[in-house]
Amino acid sequence: MITNVRILHQFSTVLPVTFSVLNYEPKDVLFFDIETTGLSPKTSHVFLIGLISFQPDTKEWQLIQFLQEQDNEEEERALLETFSAFAKSRTQLIHFNGSSFDIPYLVSRYEKHQLPNPFSHKSSLDLYREFLRMPAFFRQMPNHTQKAFEELTSYTRKDLLSGKEMIKFYHSYTKSPSKEKEDLLLQHNYDDLVGMLSVLPLFNLRQLPKGQWELTHVEELKKQEADQTITKELLFTLTIPAPIPGQLSASFPFGYITASWHTVKIKLPLYEGTLKFYYPDYKNYYYLPLEDEAVHKSVAVYIDAQHRQKATASTCYKKYNGIFVYAPQTCTLPLLKEDIRTKECYTFWPLQNSSLTMQKSYIQEILKTAITLS
Repeated sequence: MITNVRILHQFSTVLPVTFSVLNYEPKDVLFFDIETTGLSPKTSHVFLIGLISFQPDTKEWQLIQFLQEQDNEEEERALLETFSAFAKSRTQLIHFNGSSFDIPYLVSRYEKHQLPNPFSHKSSLDLYREFLRMPAFFRQMPNHTQKAFEELTSYTRKDLLSGKEMIKFYHSYTKSPSKEKEDLLLQHNYDDLVGMLSVLPLFNLRQLPKGQWELTHVEELKKQEADQTITKELLFTLTIPAPIPGQLSASFPFGYITASWHTVKIKLPLYEGTLKFYYPDYKNYYYLPLEDEAVHKSVAVYIDAQHRQKATASTCYKKYNGIFVYAPQTCTLPLLKEDIRTKECYTFWPLQNSSLTMQKSYIQEILKTAITLS
């Protein structure tokens, strides 16, 4: 079995920031990726396992690969035992789509060799599944392969082999070993491993719904449309401590978010017109048809009975003319609608309570709505 070790100096200062966002201790984490001779563990076997772990003594990230030289069960067993030894001291495993392939595959091979399952009592973070829990930023991608996420962070691969080509190349390597073939096999696995490290900072997006940001600027913008009408927009600029690699964007029904490094911008359209504020306890209100609004029963007693009627849920409102901005239903500010049947809610702009605390609370609800952690 061939062992290949590299030190990844370029990640020593970048990853700790993301681990703080994830609430992970680097010493507890083990990244892993496997290469196999097929998709079914019943008719194929694992021939290469790559790992990345943090070395507390040197404060560096170490990549280590174990390549099976001979295509036989004895070497695969040794490979599995080596992985177990490394995983033993780690409590948090990180992988890309390993929940669907790598882990079930390895569990099956451990059973085949009658070896203990190393995944028991360990936490697992599947980068693929976790990214899909933030669809606003990633739904527009052509696909959700690891390479597609790597492109968002400008990670450039050097490997020349596809997954299918790896299998053929490995069989060729076992029959006729060479340093060139060995390097190509290791390079593919290396890029899978380092690619995971490169996309990990995308998790810094989690700062947004958690409120780990500062509001630095609020601005009203005017935009001339093609029909010469002028529309108004609201732009919030936020600063985040842990940077987002590259530039990401997310659209949601009533807004747009861009995130790049330490800056996040939220753009919301402003609506000018008439909206209705619906009182929740309509049984305590009367509707006045002439005024087209509802008043509390304590006031309605002074109004001629011919000019009032018991309010219903759909008539228990007060109209307001002005400028409004989209607001999530979870917002604590007054919520207005065009009609009781519409789902979209708005609130007054400027906000009724324009304190920094209220602005942050409002933006926080916007972010929770846009960046769903389902």
